[in-house]
This record gives sequence, C-alpha cells and structure tokens, in this order.
Amino acid sequence: MSTQVDAKPKLRPRCPAAKRPAKSVKWNNAVGGADEQYQLKKQAVIAEASRTFGRHGYKNVSLDEIAAALNVTKPALYYYFKNKQELIYECHELSMRLGDQVLKDAIASESTGYGRITTFIKNYISLLTDEMGAPAILHDFSAMTPADQKKITARRRKFDLELRQVFEDGIRDGSIAPCDAKLAVFWFMGAVGGISQWFHAEGRLRGDEVADIFIGLLAHGIRPVAVGKMGMTSKSARSR
Repeated sequence: MSTQVDAKPKLRPRCPAAKRPAKSVKWNNAVGGADEQYQLKKQAVIAEASRTFGRHGYKNVSLDEIAAALNVTKPALYYYFKNKQELIYECHELSMRLGDQVLKDAIASESTGYGRITTFIKNYISLLTDEMGAPAILHDFSAMTPADQKKITARRRKFDLELRQVFEDGIRDGSIAPCDAKLAVFWFMGAVGGISQWFHAEGRLRGDEVADIFIGLLAHGIRPVAVGKMGMTSKSARSR
C-alpha cells in the first residue's frame, strides 16, 4: 500500500530589489508625512480665510463659507482651529509674515532708500493681486482676543518702524526728498492695504499696472512732473 504525498510548490527566492522601501523614503520623499500634510492643509485654510475676510469682512463670513470654498466640511476646519477667533489671528500672522519677507527681500536687493521702497511696493502689490488670490491685509483687530491683539499690534509697530527706517535712509542718501517718514508710511500703506477690497483680476488694470501707478503717485504726487520739480503752484504755472 502506497501513500500519495502532495508535492509542495517550490518557493521562489526573494529578489533583493523587491524589498519594500523604508517608510522614511516613501514616494522618494515627494509626498510628505502626516505632519507635513497637516501643516499644508492648515495653511490652505488660513490663506482662504484671509482672502475671504479681506474681501467681505470678518463679521460677514462664516466658517461654512470658508469650508465650502475649500470643498471640505465645516467640522473639518475644527481639526486645525478651535474657533473662528483663533483663525483670524492666524490670518493676521500670515499677512505679517508675508510683508516681513517682501520688505526683507527689497532691502537685500536694492542699495538706496527709494529703490527699496519702490521694490517693496511693487512686490507687495503683486502679492496682493496675484491671480491665485493672495492673503489680504486685514484691519479688523476687534475680532481677536486681547492677548492676540497685543501680539499683532507689536508686530505691526515693528514693521512700520522698519519701513520708516527705509524712508529715513532714503532721505539721508538723497534718493528721497525730505519728508515726515512716519506720515509717508501711514499714507502709502493705507492705500496699499485697501487693494484687496476692490481689486479684481478680470478688471481694467493688472496687478503690475496698479503697482506702477502707485509708485508713480508716491514719486511724483498728482502734479505734472516738470511743475513739481520747479516748485511752482498750479496758479503760477497757468499764468506763464
């Protein structure tokens, strides 16, 4: 009597090249880990909220609208922020970080005060009018907690002082006419800060054209250049 034994299939030797890659190099590092994905999504929420708050006002925008713009649910937003008040603070922080970087780059790339100011204005306006919709400069401080208001106020004061220093450097190097640097900064930053409320990419002017007009107004005001250089009043100019 013979017994039949089923032959076991031979196992193929493993190919060294078939080993699974280590988790740390998954997708050749093209796709970040969970923490990086979390930060990217959080920044997307901040950017969209900042644009929407800047255009319509903090009180006129709900978290539902921000979630809809991002094609996510409202509960998903609470994974990144405790409430709307925390979100508006992060929007202010983003706006300040972008402004700081643009000013830093302008100072590094130009040697005169005038060159630095005009480069800053051009690049900052380009940022605000980017077709992808850059975060707006926000003005509503009352929506934040008192502690957050203090932090943002301190950041803005530092930023204003740095801009004022650039103006004063320009006055000293002769590239900017003597003026009240503090009022000059208040004036042009007030004008630049409102761009996000009225600018539309499909409008009459492109972002770079708006920047050139603003720079022209900063450099020459509203008077004819020749008249401004001669220091004549409009009345004396007409009488000649």
